[in-house]
Amino acid sequence: MAFGFYDEQEPSVLPHPEICLPVLLIVENALCAAWDLIRTHPRRGFNLLTAAEDSITLELYEALFDRVFKNGVVEGFDAKVFSTVEREPKVRNHDYVHPDKMPDLLVRLVGRPDGIRSSQDGLFIECKPVDSDHAVRGHYCNKGLIRFVLGDYAWAMANAMMVGYSKKGYTVSAKLIPALQDWPNGTSDSRVPRPCPHSKATLTSEVVHSTDHARSFKYLRTEQPAPDITIRHLWLKRD
Repeated sequence: MAFGFYDEQEPSVLPHPEICLPVLLIVENALCAAWDLIRTHPRRGFNLLTAAEDSITLELYEALFDRVFKNGVVEGFDAKVFSTVEREPKVRNHDYVHPDKMPDLLVRLVGRPDGIRSSQDGLFIECKPVDSDHAVRGHYCNKGLIRFVLGDYAWAMANAMMVGYSKKGYTVSAKLIPALQDWPNGTSDSRVPRPCPHSKATLTSEVVHSTDHARSFKYLRTEQPAPDITIRHLWLKRD
């Protein structure tokens, strides 16, 4: 029985309308609040300095959703704007070749416009450690940032986020900017990450920076090239 509202075609709105700056700032403040919680009140047995990447992300996710979101710790990070936070949800890439891509975090929003593909909508966040064992170019860029460029994550979106778990000496100015100077997947607008004038550094986080990156794929239905994607970089200090 057909009801007339099933449509297997791509949505007509591609890319989806960008997530506005005030919403991005709320999420970033919430992430910083969650980070402060796992630094100052960690779960028994958890050591931020020695924990592996997946363990850190799990702790960040639980602090973000179970403590910050649930308890209204950050103004605006509530059910009026956000529906849920997911950890490693399975989403397909832009051309269906990879059906089980898993971004580290996906923050879902409420009240998004009509004409979008809901399964591919939200703030996609990829998290990577940056330290002597995890080079910024080889790990943060080539195993994290590249996923947004290739259309594995956030292919329907206009913006997304990278989170860095940084150790002493690893800062955006000292490490990320040099790593992007001749990164082959950058653009002229990604050579020097630009600081967000509305973001403030804290004792445990840097000012958020942003970069723009060209994407080489086309949308299946429209056959139009995907436009550049803007990535916001939030680096959280581990020590």
